[in-house]
Amino acid sequence: MDSTSKNKVEHGRQMHQSTPLDLIETGKSLKVQAERPHLVSLGSGRLSTAITLLPLLEGRTTLGSEGTDIPLQGPGITAQHCYIENQAGSITLYPCGNQCSVDGLPVIKPCRLTQGCMLCFGQSTFFRFNHPEEALRMKSMMPGGSHGPSNTKTMPAGKDPALIFIQYNPGIK
Repeated sequence: MDSTSKNKVEHGRQMHQSTPLDLIETGKSLKVQAERPHLVSLGSGRLSTAITLLPLLEGRTTLGSEGTDIPLQGPGITAQHCYIENQAGSITLYPCGNQCSVDGLPVIKPCRLTQGCMLCFGQSTFFRFNHPEEALRMKSMMPGGSHGPSNTKTMPAGKDPALIFIQYNPGIK
């Protein structure tokens, strides 16, 4: 294994160790909750069946097609496409002159990301940005504090962060 591959494996290991996940049973599905800001990949093609969480650790996270923390594929993606900086929980996207959009609007200068915004890199590489602390603050400002259904129960978190969301079927063993 070359040094670049070793670095990526170590970076992935650090991300997993620093991103606690809770699996919550909600009827016929499993919900995954992370404590820290992250991107949710919305697929890498029609044949993709996994949903992947990509933690945004404190500091800079690079995205692109070559030698980056988060590898991207697809039309319009460049080698060093953009980076996202996490400074004490404030998350900012830096487009580096490449095709990036937030909620459908082109981004040409640094842009602070907010809970739930949709990101597109290149022409068709989509992510949702989640910021659990920001979401909690937003929920607390809603009438009644809207914290979701009360019939959920916490399940132990799995070891593999790639298994982020699966349909739960009690008949499958």
